[in-house]
Amino acid sequence: MKTKLIAGIFLACLSASAFSEPLQDDSTPITLKLNDNSVVNVTTCEDFIALRRAGKTVTEFGNMPDRFASMAQNSLTDCYLTTWAKAQGLTEVNPPPATLTISDVVKHFPATAAVAISDDEVARVKTHYQNKTIIQKEPDLKADDMGRLISAKSSDGYIITGHRAFKGQDGKLTDFITLGKFVTGGTWSVSTTYRIVSQNEPVWKIQEVTENDPL
Repeated sequence: MKTKLIAGIFLACLSASAFSEPLQDDSTPITLKLNDNSVVNVTTCEDFIALRRAGKTVTEFGNMPDRFASMAQNSLTDCYLTTWAKAQGLTEVNPPPATLTISDVVKHFPATAAVAISDDEVARVKTHYQNKTIIQKEPDLKADDMGRLISAKSSDGYIITGHRAFKGQDGKLTDFITLGKFVTGGTWSVSTTYRIVSQNEPVWKIQEVTENDPL
């Protein structure tokens, strides 16, 4: 009993430590505009979750280039996932199983997860590539020596920038993939996190996860 109590205290301390660690590597605050039009700075996961629990959501990242805003958003999404998993009673598998590759992603993720820079392109993909995968939209994707898949025709590419897996009490794993998407002829890039809901069909069912999802 005493051993279990000590172990519980140790895990609680680890959890508290993770929440109090800086969201960004250089410890700089992230400036956020919220749904009530207020502007705040958050430095730790604990700061951000306190805002979410108070009913706030993020509408903008203050004065940050797209690349840095994407990195900041990824940090908040990771913070959200840690909190969500704890609330669901899930245990993180670290490191996650090395079974999902970028090749798996483009072969099975729906085309709606493909690179789309403009609203018109998003609408076109939804119309013309229903029940199709990324590789069916961009069949010329080929691996490079940086672990990416590149389309010469579309001048874009993909890479897995994050993978987290959580195990439930029933032993079932839930995978979250952060997919980096970019253009090869410019500076545009974005990372989006997806929950893999089902792999039962050739086109997997996925759900986008953001920092504003319900806790």
